[in-house]
Parts: sequence; structure tokens; C-alpha cells
Amino acid sequence: MKITSLQLLGAALALAGLASGCKKDIDTYFTEVGGQIPTLRSVVVTPQVGSGTGTNLKLTTGEVVPIEVQFAQQTSPLKQVVILQKIEPSRDSTIVQTIAYAPAFSKRKNADTLVVNYVVPAGANKANVRVDARVDAQNGQTKYASFNFRLAEATPTVAVNSGPTNVTLGTASTGNAPGDVVRYNLTLNAGGITTASASTATGILYKDLDSLNVYAKVGTAAERRIDRRKLTATGAATTLNVDEPLPAGSAGQIVTFRFEATVRAPARRTSATPATGVAVGAPTAFSSTVRTGALAYAGTTGGDLAAYDLTTFAPVAAASAVTTKDLTISSTASNAVQLRALNTTRFVRSTTAVYTAATLTSVRQAYTAAATTAQVATLDNIVVGDVILVKLRGLDQYEALQVTAINRTSTTDVTVSFSIKAL
Repeated sequence: MKITSLQLLGAALALAGLASGCKKDIDTYFTEVGGQIPTLRSVVVTPQVGSGTGTNLKLTTGEVVPIEVQFAQQTSPLKQVVILQKIEPSRDSTIVQTIAYAPAFSKRKNADTLVVNYVVPAGANKANVRVDARVDAQNGQTKYASFNFRLAEATPTVAVNSGPTNVTLGTASTGNAPGDVVRYNLTLNAGGITTASASTATGILYKDLDSLNVYAKVGTAAERRIDRRKLTATGAATTLNVDEPLPAGSAGQIVTFRFEATVRAPARRTSATPATGVAVGAPTAFSSTVRTGALAYAGTTGGDLAAYDLTTFAPVAAASAVTTKDLTISSTASNAVQLRALNTTRFVRSTTAVYTAATLTSVRQAYTAAATTAQVATLDNIVVGDVILVKLRGLDQYEALQVTAINRTSTTDVTVSFSIKAL
């Protein structure tokens, strides 16, 4: 046992001697000269709405935008943060602001942060501006980070190209009445572009449009806003049609519209007023005599009383030309009545209130305002009380019809009675 212990001890001493013979200093591959460069993690600019993003950032002279600088010191304490700018075509940067260093550590961002309110300088439209943030350490070391933008025009332009055109009347009639829709064609930011890759690009670089306000002045009354519509966010030239109804109570007066384009940031607006106002007349009333009519469907083909001429207010024989058949009973199957125009007359379902107050003007307006898919030649499932607005044979002629009775005498035979308001 003693012999074994002595052998182990000898082996351990031999290994220790070997290890001590191999020991040496760790090699040094570099020597630090001067202090370390400070860390500048990022420069984040927060533009306002309508300023574009990324490489298409555009700002306007005098606009104030916040810049957040995120940085950290290394072995040398920090001295200051310097904001510089270079405005095309100049090749030199100038100091905008110098801020002495003050600790402002953000746990969330794991860095010192500094927010600077940067005021956009003056310069030529589309000129490129480079903004540098420089962090200076006390040992003289510095670190830069930058972002670029182009100078843009903030104030939009508005031009009235044409109008007013009465959309409700079309080209078939003249005269305007309250409720008629008139159309103006406008161009916003004529000659404008929304991005530029160089200061030599053709066009004026504009901030993005926000909205279009429409004002109306009736006679000598005070002007009031009647519409506001959101615009596509672009600075490019934009041409659009603006449809507006003539205000209620404007009969016998001149209506003057004003169109105002707006930009949100910075807040800018420009307006244009058409050279002439819209002379508004009184609505055209229907005859005070309410006519009555009836359709009678008999047998399997309908017979001679199943069609009606809404221009003569009389039944049309089965053998008559289809061009005279404005209103027919086309089916009585399944205990349901179907009405159909066999010519170019078209129908729009409406309400009792519209029928009660019907004038030629109001019926035309209601019919024109209906979706194209609602202007049909066939109406299914007719019931008592149904109100039908009629446009006769593709012309500027309108009537209002209300179903007053439906009498079924057999599984096929039926009589439909109605009243008609017309000129």
C-alpha cells in the first residue's frame, strides 16, 4: 500500500513539472491607441402625414419634424450631439444645432436617446437635403448617421376645367332645379409629381393631397360647406369629376360653388370658384290630374288588354307594334304578377313618399340617382301599393305610377289597376 502511494506521488510531481515547463504569456495582437469610437445606433425621423416614406420622403420649408438619435458612449465619455445639413446643389454641410450631452438612457431601447425638432430649410423644389447626426466623444472620436429627403411644395393648386353640367338632365333638356346634380371637372396640382429621383425631374414635387371641401352659396346667403371627400394621397396632378346636388330652397337664385383642396401637414389649402354661378329654376310640376289605368291579362297569351301605352294613357291591342307597349303583364304564374316593358321604357321601384310628392323634377332626380342595375325592364312580384318610376322610351320623359289594386279571377286571369302622375 505504501509503495503504491509513493509511485502515485512521483507521477503527479512529474506531470506538474511538465505543465510548468509549457506555460507562456498570452499573445497580444493589438494595442489600443486613443479612445474608442462612440456608438451611434440610428437616426429616426418621424414625418407627418402626406410626406411619403423611405427614399421618397418629402418635406416642405418651415416644416418641423422630430428626429430621434439613439447612441451610447464607449470608453470615452460623450461630449455633444451635432445636427448638420447639406442642401443640394451645395457640396458643404452646415451645422444646424449643437446639443451638449446629457444622460437620457432608455431601458426599452437600451441606448441614450435625444429628440431634436428639426426645421426644414429653404431650397429649390426637388432639391435633395441630407441631414447628419454626429456624436462627439471627449477623446475626439466621432460617429455619423444620416437620412435624406427632398424639398416639396406644400400648397396645392385647384383649377376648374369645365362645368357646370347638369348630370340629372343630361343633354336632352335645359334648366336647373333644386336637387339636380351638376358636375364640375377639376384638376388638382396641375403639373405636379409625387416623387422625384433627381432635382432635374420634370414637374413640381408636391406634398400629398388630403381632402376636397365643397362650399355652396345660395343667392346672398352665407356660404356653407356641403361636402367633404377624401382624396387619393398623392402629390401628382389629379383630374376628377365633382358631382353635387343643387341645394334645397335655391329655386330662383344663383348658386355659387367653391372647391377647396387641402394638405394636412403642414396645413395648407387652396380654393377655386367657377367664373359663373348656376341659375336655378323652380321644379316642374306634374299635371294636377292624376290619371288611372288598368291592365287585364286573360288566357295563356294575355289578350288585347294586357299592354298599355304610357304616352297616350290607353291600352294597346296585342297586334300593335311593340314600340307602343310601355307596360305589359308578362306573367301571372305561381300566383305572382310580373310587369314588363317591351320597348326601351325602363322602371325603378320607389316609395310611397316619393309618389306623394312627385314632380317631373323629383322623379327624374330619383330615377337618375338609382343604380344602373336598378333601372330595369322587368319587375317581379307586383303587389298593391308598389310605386314605379318610369323613364319613357329612353327620352327625358318621366312618370310615377302606383299600383292601386290587383284582382285575380282565375289561376291565369288577373287585372292590375294603377294611378299615374305625369305631365
